[in-house]
Amino acid sequence: MEQERRRFDEMKRRVYQVVLPILAVALGMNTVLQAGQAFSLYTNLAILGGVIVCWFLLLTKFPFVITEWTMLTLAGLYLLSMLLQALYFDMLGGGEPSLGDFIIWMPLIVIATFLVLDKRQAAVANGVLLLLLIAPVIPAWGQLDSRQLDSVLLMYIALVVYTFVFYFLNSLYLKSAEQRVLTRYAYLDALTGIANRHQIDLWLTEYIAAGEREGTPFSVLFFDLDHFKCVNDEHGHRTGDDVLKQLAEVVKNELGERDLFGRWGGEEFIVLTCSGENEAAALAERLRAAIEAHHFGSAGRLTASFGIAGNRPDDTPESIQSRADERLYQSKEDGRNRITGWMDK
Repeated sequence: MEQERRRFDEMKRRVYQVVLPILAVALGMNTVLQAGQAFSLYTNLAILGGVIVCWFLLLTKFPFVITEWTMLTLAGLYLLSMLLQALYFDMLGGGEPSLGDFIIWMPLIVIATFLVLDKRQAAVANGVLLLLLIAPVIPAWGQLDSRQLDSVLLMYIALVVYTFVFYFLNSLYLKSAEQRVLTRYAYLDALTGIANRHQIDLWLTEYIAAGEREGTPFSVLFFDLDHFKCVNDEHGHRTGDDVLKQLAEVVKNELGERDLFGRWGGEEFIVLTCSGENEAAALAERLRAAIEAHHFGSAGRLTASFGIAGNRPDDTPESIQSRADERLYQSKEDGRNRITGWMDK
């Protein structure tokens, strides 16, 4: 979970590094165009300086959370200062009928709160922002005409609507992400990170159906580590777990792009390959040799025994796995560290 959070933070950092220069350019152009308005000029320059500082902080190892909070604060100050400018200088001072175009940035500010904070904190933060935007309007309320009041009220309503929309979108996203994680781990072996027995059963069902429909051959390589119980007994289960993880990496490095690999259970593993038994035997020999050549740390050198079964008409996942299992057992009977297929029966 911590690793996922760090990845998300790194993704946000890259997004901010692209977005902040764009915002700085937009703010700079706005500052130049409104250079005659002292309040707007000084406010924009202060916020522009803050944006530039934040961008440089993103390039350093400065605490990311502090940089994010600084950006949120700058966004809130920008919205508040633009409201004061529009309300007291443009509307009351110049007779403008609406707040102006600065409110187009409000959705971005709401999104930013949900990126930085969890959904409840973001909702509270936007509630506080709403109160801060209401406060300066109260003294001027009686001096605003109907069009100006309409513009102000629409801004408040929009802020509330955006907050509700992003709150529920955030909830839907989190539920979807949780479901994806649950689905992912339902088909993965927790120890090795490769497919588990459930996923292997699905693969076998799909391959058998494709074989019956299109006549495509495939083979099952069923193998396990020889004398693995001795590893657990002599070195402990932690070493045994490490051996299984190393084995998974050794095998993955030898497989082709179309080969499928999973853990059946314990020290038993299965490879599905889209080829007949002769080609599968060559792959099994490559795997056997790679395992035999690998040094498993404190467990030393280990070997593996293999059973191979090609698909037949009217096969089921159980029948083809059973044939491969019988041939694996034969490899054990014949002395281990060997491969048994149909040609050896």
